[in-house]
Amino acid sequence: MAIAVAQSHHLFGLRPHISGNIGYLEEQTIVFPSGNQVVRFNIDQKQQRFIPGSDKSQGMTAIALSPNRRYVAVAEKGDKPTVTIYDMLHDQSKKRKTLSAPDLQTNEFVSLAFSPDSKYLIAQGSRPEWMLVYWAWEKSKIMATMKTTNQSGQPVYQVSFNPQDNTQICVIGNHIFKLFRYAEGNLKQFGFQKMDLQNYLSHAWVSDERVVVGTDTGRLLLFENGELKSE
Repeated sequence: MAIAVAQSHHLFGLRPHISGNIGYLEEQTIVFPSGNQVVRFNIDQKQQRFIPGSDKSQGMTAIALSPNRRYVAVAEKGDKPTVTIYDMLHDQSKKRKTLSAPDLQTNEFVSLAFSPDSKYLIAQGSRPEWMLVYWAWEKSKIMATMKTTNQSGQPVYQVSFNPQDNTQICVIGNHIFKLFRYAEGNLKQFGFQKMDLQNYLSHAWVSDERVVVGTDTGRLLLFENGELKSE
């Protein structure tokens, strides 16, 4: 006697605590996590397709959509956290790569971001090290790693690439605002100035030199090349 297998036909709801949890794949198609699956939803046709989580996964923790709108990166929690890259060009969302960092002392990635040309990927590890990993993801090659927390080991919330430069990265967290530049296998901090650090929750690039950073007190701060310009 054949064993019946349940299959998802429609998923309701959004998992709000996953970093980068919604984005436009195309003008009429959005991508978001629901349950243990990533949903690809056509808002005109009201049709859904699903990317299921891995069998051994302890849950998704971050999602990133590539600037060319072709790839989706999904980070999953586990004894060793993984990032899986899916090619969204095909309706079946073909798996392209699974990335891991064997020496990482954490069980999850809290934030992901693709480079502007979609060839590189950064993943921010969680406690205790808060280690950032920089991949040439198509080659599964780790280009560099860097501990991004401060001396107090405060949490990091979000990482991103400069929208015009694969070598510049922004990192924000609790009392953490850092800019890094990649060169010759290393990430080096630049643009630091003395200021009263706050709990920075989110950020967005508004040009290749300017970043707007939001705080837990509702303030928006404009930085240019790492220097605070206005509030």
